[in-house]
Amino acid sequence: MDDLASEKETLLEKLASLECQFESVREDSLARGRDIEELKAKSAAELAKAKSDAEAIMSSYRADAEAANVRAKEISSAVEVKLSRALDHARRQSRRTTLEEVHVRDFDLSADIEKEKILEEEDAALLFDKDDSDSGSESGGAEGEVSGDEAFKDAAPEDATAEDVTPE
Repeated sequence: MDDLASEKETLLEKLASLECQFESVREDSLARGRDIEELKAKSAAELAKAKSDAEAIMSSYRADAEAANVRAKEISSAVEVKLSRALDHARRQSRRTTLEEVHVRDFDLSADIEKEKILEEEDAALLFDKDDSDSGSESGGAEGEVSGDEAFKDAAPEDATAEDVTPE
């Protein structure tokens, strides 16, 4: 009986020791559970804050991107306008240059034309005077004779050279 009593007492001591260990483990488990819940709450709060920050940054980037697109369109249209104006200016400048060249050539041609008219008149006058002196009459109506104007017209193409006709 004493053995049984001592065994019983040993078992009761072991049971008490196991109950203490069990209580200690249970308290540790509860503490860890609370820590886990706290960490979950913290991480959820941090996650929500990070998500909010990310959305704010994305919103800012979107606004910046939209502003950049608007600015790019403005610049593009301004460049288009400038290029259009430059092209118009170049066209006008080219037309002006062409017109100036034509104008200059017209002056040269008109001077040449005036010179040729004077030469034609002198030739016609010389031919007419020559015809009058050759025929001895003022009528100049002998058969086979050619009047001064007709003689000049017939002679003009043969007498004209490339140098006389080309503008300077």
